[in-house]
Amino acid sequence: MKFSRQLISFVTIPLISSLLQSCNVLATAGEQQPPLKPLFVIKIDRSKTLEPSAAGNQSLDKFFADEIEQPGLSRDRFDKLLADAIVNSEPGQSLIGIKNHAISVKFADGITADTFTDNAWAFCKDIPGERKSSLRSFLFATKDVRSGLGKNKGTISDIVPLVRSDKLIEETRTLKLNAAGPEAKSLDLAWYPIAPGIVCVYASDSPNSLAMLPAAKAAELGLTANDMKKGPLRTLRSHLPVDVSVYSANGIFMLTCGGDFESSLILDDEIMATIKQRVKGRLVFGVSNKDVLILTGDADKTVVENVRQIVERRAREGSRPVSDKLYYWDNGKISLCP
Repeated sequence: MKFSRQLISFVTIPLISSLLQSCNVLATAGEQQPPLKPLFVIKIDRSKTLEPSAAGNQSLDKFFADEIEQPGLSRDRFDKLLADAIVNSEPGQSLIGIKNHAISVKFADGITADTFTDNAWAFCKDIPGERKSSLRSFLFATKDVRSGLGKNKGTISDIVPLVRSDKLIEETRTLKLNAAGPEAKSLDLAWYPIAPGIVCVYASDSPNSLAMLPAAKAAELGLTANDMKKGPLRTLRSHLPVDVSVYSANGIFMLTCGGDFESSLILDDEIMATIKQRVKGRLVFGVSNKDVLILTGDADKTVVENVRQIVERRAREGSRPVSDKLYYWDNGKISLCP
């Protein structure tokens, strides 16, 4: 399974304001307030960087109809226009259909693959006039899918750990029932439980997409649950922005690192320990969505309950939900916060 990568600061900053506002730590909607700035940043030592992504490749814009930039575009119409762009971007591709916001495409060699539009829609629905440039990485990611299906891709040096909902495992098992050949094998994921509701899955990280690692490939690379904080975590740190921004108000903290890996930061004991030093009591966190990590201390029960309500609502209403639960972090050990 592959998903496109993209920096989404224009999404995460308004989200931070909204979440902190909901916790009654910012001015209410409509009131004047200064621009939101991080309390501090955590410097990341990056030993390597990803190759440039497709985000600046304007030649990809020609595959999108101008209609995609129109205000008021419906979700279903957006899906159709994105599907047309995917099909037109490479000779020999054909559209099988669109169902439940998944675009099914048949490649020239007969292999089929699905592209999910949840992330694309979340990024683009509120930016008419800027959608083509934002969708370049999504379009390019389909080329990664085409080149990767049926091939033995992924090396130990590009594998990262992702924190995702345990529902992902059930969803991929269901998809596997209707798949065949290489696609079916790609849906048998390498995953490991972290705590109730959340799991770690390994993924191969490229400039334009994250490809979930099949169990067979993980076994070939010798990856197990014991490795999620070893080599893959070091690779994750090398793919993070140099600065992980930490926003805070009244004992509530939020971390941002580009939109792909916020939930995965709970596996980084150094980053979590940095926040632990600033809270009272045990460190409590929630990962309602893949791009949301919100933390506090358990000394103030009122704040904990406010955070719980935010996490539950974001998991219910936001894109790419992970968990509606709160968790404790105790020196690297993660457990459910009842």
